[in-house]
Amino acid sequence: MSNLPQQLIDPESRKYLKDRFTEELKGKVKVDLFVGEENQEYVEFTQKLMEEIHEIEPRVILTTYKIGEKEAQTRGIETSPSLTIGWDKGYKVEYWGAPAGYETSGFVESIILVSKESAGFSNDIMSDIETIDKDVKLYSFVTPSCPYCPQSALQNHRVAVAKKGLVRSICVEAGENMDLAMKFNVSSVPQQNINDDVNSTTVGVQPEGKYIEQILKYGSSKFENILKERATREAKMTQLVDNPDYPLTLTDNNFTDAISKYSLIVVDCWAEWCTPCKMIAPVVEALSKEQTGKIVFGKLDTDKNPKISNTYGIRSIPTLLVFKNGEKVGQIVGARPKDALLKEIQKFA
Repeated sequence: MSNLPQQLIDPESRKYLKDRFTEELKGKVKVDLFVGEENQEYVEFTQKLMEEIHEIEPRVILTTYKIGEKEAQTRGIETSPSLTIGWDKGYKVEYWGAPAGYETSGFVESIILVSKESAGFSNDIMSDIETIDKDVKLYSFVTPSCPYCPQSALQNHRVAVAKKGLVRSICVEAGENMDLAMKFNVSSVPQQNINDDVNSTTVGVQPEGKYIEQILKYGSSKFENILKERATREAKMTQLVDNPDYPLTLTDNNFTDAISKYSLIVVDCWAEWCTPCKMIAPVVEALSKEQTGKIVFGKLDTDKNPKISNTYGIRSIPTLLVFKNGEKVGQIVGARPKDALLKEIQKFA
């Protein structure tokens, strides 16, 4: 007899999920569940979780298969339970083991991510990911009690969405996949591994730029050229050119010159580990093109530039500092949609 509660998702969370799905889910998403005789407690949990998600949002559609059947063999799935998201559309986003604990929220985010069919990377990162021309398999080892693990899994899933078909992202619940966890010597989570190579191990949520670079090492035949182009591009973006149509890279060294040079400049203070910062990055990039000649945008990595961060008391990110004729005239904290952000900036113009 099942020991599961009558409802896994409480009323408050149901309302939150209903609102999220209504606002952000872009069409139907097919989720496939693979079950076997093992781990029946986890199987029951996963089945019930999916039933409740479908009740909340009927566009999330569940199909169940047996481990050992053709569908499972074709996808190389042996863990019970396992889930795939958007396989019918060519996406390889997977969960090996029950998405319990903190991973439940990450699983929901993954469904929304696949529905959007857009990873939300900056144009520069997307240009690098587009060069992937080899099959890449990304593992993220997690446990239900780890609050940082969903971010690791989602980072891999985003790459799989960005390079549909070639990149396979597998979120592995370490306790339910002990043989695989032992193979990769998993002792701390989240842990990432690429293409079954034990030498690729990274522990903890990785900075986006460095992690993408590591993936390209395995997946792109143009890797060496990319490194050279990136160095050239990064050097260019620190130059204070007239009327840039891209966000400038600001540092402790060029910050003062930048706010003095441009009559109106908005500085996006961010860090690699900050998820909301990644959400606002494409917004800032788009506005820099649309507002060329009117507003200049810059980006300041707060971890790499502590002097400026301390000077302006940056305590929460993303924070956008607005400077007019060299003087700070405004500050905007938190991510915003493009139109809303522009409207707030224009208050200080």
